[in-house]
Amino acid sequence: MRRFSWLLFVGLSLFSASLVFGSACRARPPQPEFTTSATVKDIMDSIVDPSADVVWNSVSTLVSTAGIEEKAPKNDEEWAEVRRGAIRLVEAPNLLMVLGRHVARPGEKSETPDVELEPEDMEARINKDRALWNKRAKALHDVSLEMLQAIEARDRDKMLEVGDRLDRACENCHLTYWYPNQVLPPGYEEH
Repeated sequence: MRRFSWLLFVGLSLFSASLVFGSACRARPPQPEFTTSATVKDIMDSIVDPSADVVWNSVSTLVSTAGIEEKAPKNDEEWAEVRRGAIRLVEAPNLLMVLGRHVARPGEKSETPDVELEPEDMEARINKDRALWNKRAKALHDVSLEMLQAIEARDRDKMLEVGDRLDRACENCHLTYWYPNQVLPPGYEEH
């Protein structure tokens, strides 16, 4: 009888704990409603492009008749500036995935219509397959996070290696939404 009481006590305790845990999991607060004032174009022009340039331009290898010149941040201040660029790249994809964000302002046209689609065509492509748009944005986030880790480790070689994948993440998105009709060079593969 004592064993039965003990098993009943343990069983009831586990059942009670599962109810408490289950209600805690279901009681998440609702997501806030986001206000999308900036367009995708604004985010690209103001956050993504300049931040990527900071990161990409921070390391390089120049081979000339004078020899090999390797560039990397030289002091804590320069490393901090490159890190800030990477942080912006890590977080920008979250802004791009917010529902309701338009590609451009109403009536805004492509600056290079012979190269890229018009904003309404880009937006139609995004809206047709949000899952792919979010996947592309997540790819940018993930490789930007890798870049941030390389920067924090002050690993110049890793930054060069990840920089190539960062470029590829950007280009894969552009080839899907901005200039899908571009003829790719031989050997180009999506990664």
